[in-house]
Amino acid sequence: YVWGSSMAENETPGVDAEADELPPLWQFVPLGEFSPPRSSSEQIVRKWSAFKRLLRRKPDVEKSPFMPESELQRLPSSLLEPLTGPVEWTGVLSALEDALAGWSGAAGEPKVVFVVGPPWSGNTEVLRAWAAARQAPCVEAPTYADILQQKRDWVQIPAFSPDSDSDHGSQPWIMPELERCYLRHAEGLDLVRYFLEHAMRGNYGPGIIGCDSWAWAYLQHVWPVQCPSVLTLQGFDGTRLTRLLRQLSVAQVKPTYCFKNASNGHTVLCAEDHADAQVSGAVLQLAVRTRGNVGLALRYWRDALRSEPESEQEGEDAGEKGEAGAESEHTVWVAPLATSPVPPVDGTDNVAFTLHTLLLHRGVPEELLPRVLPMSRAHIMATLLRLRALGIVEESEGDWQIAPLAYVGVCTYLRERNYLMDQFQG
Repeated sequence: YVWGSSMAENETPGVDAEADELPPLWQFVPLGEFSPPRSSSEQIVRKWSAFKRLLRRKPDVEKSPFMPESELQRLPSSLLEPLTGPVEWTGVLSALEDALAGWSGAAGEPKVVFVVGPPWSGNTEVLRAWAAARQAPCVEAPTYADILQQKRDWVQIPAFSPDSDSDHGSQPWIMPELERCYLRHAEGLDLVRYFLEHAMRGNYGPGIIGCDSWAWAYLQHVWPVQCPSVLTLQGFDGTRLTRLLRQLSVAQVKPTYCFKNASNGHTVLCAEDHADAQVSGAVLQLAVRTRGNVGLALRYWRDALRSEPESEQEGEDAGEKGEAGAESEHTVWVAPLATSPVPPVDGTDNVAFTLHTLLLHRGVPEELLPRVLPMSRAHIMATLLRLRALGIVEESEGDWQIAPLAYVGVCTYLRERNYLMDQFQG
C-alpha cells in the first residue's frame, strides 16, 4: 500500500508556479519527507546586495518605514477574528483520509500509524476532528496520578480479537495526545512503554496515535523501537501560506480588505487564488521564520496586523459608498514580525533545563514541576517568573508552557546548548 496520493514537487517559495492546477493545500507525508520552507538563492543574493549597499550608505539617510508604528494600532478583535480564521478543517481531514487510504491494520500492515506535529500545528485538533467525523473511539490520556502509579488498565478500547478477520476492518481507535501519557520521571515512563508495546503488537487492534514532536523525539530515546508508519503535515511554504491567508481573510470578508506591508507599502496578499499568484516577501519571511508550522504562522500573522486609528470612520464612509453601488476596499497594515525574546544566560542549566522540560511535555502543571525538574520548587518558580516577565513562558490555570511568539528563540537557545531537538528544527 502507499501512504497518500502521488505528491507534486515542492514549489520554490517566491517563484511563480507553472502548473495550471493548484497543488493540495493540506498534505500529510512521511515524517522523513517533511520539508521546511527556505529562502530562495535569488533572495539571498538580493539580501547580500542590500547589505553591501547598507554598508556604503551614510548613517543619516536610513530609510524610514512606509507606515511608522506610532501611527498604527493593533487590529480590534471585532475585525481580527473574521480576518484570521477559523481554519476550515474539512480539507485537513480529507488530506488525512488520503494519507491513510488503503491502511486497515490487517496482517502484514503496521498495526498503528503515528501522526506527529510540532507545537501549535493543530495536530491534536485534527485527530480529534477526524475521530468525531468518523465516530471513531478516542483513547484519552491517563491522569498524572495514573502515570506515576503505573495503572495499566487505563486504556479503554473496544474488544479486539486478532483471530477475527472481521475485526481487522473495524474502525481504528484514536489516541490524540501521546505526549500526555508520560512524565520525565523515574516512575513516569513505564506506562507509556507498556502502551506502545501492546499497541504496536496489535493487541488493541488498528489505531492512530498523535504525538507532539518534542515528546516524540524524547520517546524515541527512551523506547527505541523502529516505527514504520509516521506521518506529519507537510510544511507550509510561501505559496501554501499565501493561499491559506487569502482563504481566511480576503475571500471571506466584505467589504474587501487589502493587506499591505507597513515597511514599504507593497501589497502582501492578492485576491486571486491561482497557481501563478506571486508570494510576497512578507509571507515568505513568515513561512521561513516558523519553518512551515501553519499554526505558529497564524499566531505571528495575527500579532502583526495593524490598522490606522481613523480606519473605523473610513470604513463607515466606504460602507456608504458600497451602498451606492461602488466597491469598497480597506487597508490592513502588516507590521514587521515580532522579535522572539531571548532567554537569559544565568550561568547554570536551570533556564535551559526548564524550557526543555516544558517542551518535552507540551506544558507542565505547576504541582508536577518539582517531579520533572531537578530543582527545588523555590528555584523553579523563580526561574519561571523571570521567564514570564521576559515574555518567554506563560501560565494559564496552573499550567506553564512556552509562549508561542518565544518558541523560535527558545529553539535557537536550546540548539546552541546541544539539547535534544525535535525533527522539525534540523
